[in-house]
Amino acid sequence: MKTTAAIAVLAAAGAHAAPQPAGATATQARPSYTFSAMTSVRYATPNPRTSPVTTYMPSASMSAILPSKLVTTTWKKGVDASDWNNPYGQAEWNRRWAPFMPNISISTFSISTTVAPTPIPSASLILPPDSGFQYGTLESNMTFPSDFIFGVSDSAGQIEGALQDEGRTPSVLDYLNFAPGSESNYVADWNYYLYKQDIARIAAMGVPYYYLTISWSRILPFGAKGTPVNKEGIDHYNDVINTCLEYGVKPIVAMVHADEPYEFVMGGGDVPDAYFSLNSGTANTTFVDSFVNYARILMGHYGDRVPIWITVNEPFYESGNLDGAYNMLEANAQIYHMYKDLGGKGMVSYKNADNFGVPLNPNNQSDVAAANRFQEYLLGIYSNPIFLGEDLPESVTSTLTNQSKKLTKEQLARYKGTADFYAIDPYSTTFVTQPPGGIDACANDPSNPLWPMCVVPTLIDDNNWEIGFYSASNVYYTPTYFRSFMNWMWDTYKPSGIMVSEFGYPAWDEAEAPLANQRQDLTRSLYYISYLTEVLNCIHKDGVNIIGALAWSALDDWEFSTYAQHFGLQAVNRTTMERTYKRSFFDFVGFFQAHGASA
Repeated sequence: MKTTAAIAVLAAAGAHAAPQPAGATATQARPSYTFSAMTSVRYATPNPRTSPVTTYMPSASMSAILPSKLVTTTWKKGVDASDWNNPYGQAEWNRRWAPFMPNISISTFSISTTVAPTPIPSASLILPPDSGFQYGTLESNMTFPSDFIFGVSDSAGQIEGALQDEGRTPSVLDYLNFAPGSESNYVADWNYYLYKQDIARIAAMGVPYYYLTISWSRILPFGAKGTPVNKEGIDHYNDVINTCLEYGVKPIVAMVHADEPYEFVMGGGDVPDAYFSLNSGTANTTFVDSFVNYARILMGHYGDRVPIWITVNEPFYESGNLDGAYNMLEANAQIYHMYKDLGGKGMVSYKNADNFGVPLNPNNQSDVAAANRFQEYLLGIYSNPIFLGEDLPESVTSTLTNQSKKLTKEQLARYKGTADFYAIDPYSTTFVTQPPGGIDACANDPSNPLWPMCVVPTLIDDNNWEIGFYSASNVYYTPTYFRSFMNWMWDTYKPSGIMVSEFGYPAWDEAEAPLANQRQDLTRSLYYISYLTEVLNCIHKDGVNIIGALAWSALDDWEFSTYAQHFGLQAVNRTTMERTYKRSFFDFVGFFQAHGASA
C-alpha cells in the first residue's frame, strides 16, 4: 500500500513520468520497447538404441523354472464350436465370454495386426516454454544417484483393449466393470496392436524404464495350473519385451495388476464375501498354485531380459478378504524363493498402495490411533511379515477373528525378506479420525459400514481447509506429507530402499478441454516437480534411500469404468488413437536430467 506522502510525490512528478533506472540522469531517454523471443526451440533427448540383453537369468535356469509337460495351443473369437469333451477347447473358451453376450458387443478398433513403429516427428519433441515455476529450494549438490530408476507406467487392462483377440479370456477386471452403456476397456488405447509405437514414443523422450503388465488371461486363458498356455500370448509379450530393449528401455514387469482371470470367480467360485475390496478371486483355494504356476511360465520365458519383477499390484485392494491376503503372502514368497533359488539376478517385489493416513488432530490420541490403524490395514497386513518378519497387526487379527490365523515361525521365516525393495504408490494424503462411537464399538460390529477398518478418512482439516490442491479424483497435491510418508515407511519397515512405484495427477476436467489445453497441463507438471523435489530432500536431507520413481501414466487410459480421469503424460484421441505429448512429460523427464539422472 502506498503512503499519502508517496502518492503526493507521484502526483507532483506527473502521472505519466517513467521511472528512471538507477544511475540515470533526467536527460537520458529510456530505450524503446522491443519484442524478443520468450522461448527457444529445444528437443527431447532420446534413448540410445541397443540390442536385447540376456543377463538376469541363465538359460538353464529358465528351462528349469518352466512347468513340466507344458502344452500350448490357440483359440479364436467368433468361432462356433461343439468340442465339449475338451475342458480347454474352443467351446469352453467361448463359454467364458458368454456372460458378456448378447446384451453388449465387444467393440473393436479398425487395426487388427501389430503396427510397425515410425520415427517420431521432431516437431513433436520440441520442449515446452519455461513455466517460470520453482517448487522450494534445492542445494546444488542435490542430484539423483547414478543408478536411480525413473520411468513411466501403464497396465494391460487399462490400455491394451483387444480383449477377445488372440485367445484372451475375461479377467475379473472386465467382469466387475461390465455394465451395458458404461465406458468399457474393450478398446481402451488399443495398445495391444500399437505397443511398438508406444514404446518408441517413450524412448524418444529419454525414459529408461517402463512399468508394463502382462495379462494373466492372455497367457493362461483357463487360469489354473495344468491348463494349456496360449502361444499367441507368449509370443506377444516376448515381442513387447524385446521391443523395449531394442529402444533402450528396461522393462519392469508386473504379473498381476487388478486383472486376475475371471476363471477364479466364474460361477461364484469358492470365495466368501469380500470386505477389503471387490472379489478378485485371490481367496480361491486354487489361487496359490495357479499364481505360482503362472509366474513359472513368465519367468521361464522372459526371465533373462527382465531386471525387475512385481508379483502383484496393490494386494490390499486385490485380496478381497483376509483369506485372499494370506494367499497373496504365500504366493509372493514361493515366487520370490523360486526365482532366487534358480539364479535370478534381477529384483523382485510386490507393490503397496496407500494414500498416507495422518491424524486429523495429531494432539488427539484417538485420531493418532485411527491413523495407525489405517496404515496397519493398508500396509501392515503384507509389510509386517515381509519386511519385519512379524505377524499381521493386532488391529487386523483381533477384528477379523473368523479368518485370522497366527502365522507360524516357519511361515514368518519364509516370508521375511521376500521383497528386494519397498514399492509404494503414494499418490496423495488423507486425514483420519475415529468413527462415531469409537473404534472398539465399530470393530465389534460387523454390520457397521466402516467395518473392519473402522476409521473415517476426511480431506478437510479442523480449520476447514482442504488437505491440498484438488484433482478429478481423490488425488491432492500434498508434497510435504509425501516427504513425511517416505520417512514414516523408512522408520517403520526399515527396507533397504523405497521405490515410488506409481504417482500421478488427474487434472480437473482435462477430458473436457481442447487438445491444446490438455497439452499445456501445468498442474500435472507442478505435481511431479513438487514431489520429485521432496524425493531429493528425502535422499539428501533425511537419509532415506529412495531408489526410483515411476509416473502414472504414460497414456491417458481407462480408469476403471471411465476415461474422464486423465492421468496420462500423453493425450489419446479416442477416435483415431493418435497420441500427443503433454508438457508434463517433458517436465517430468527434464527434472531428472536437470538433477543428474540419465538413461
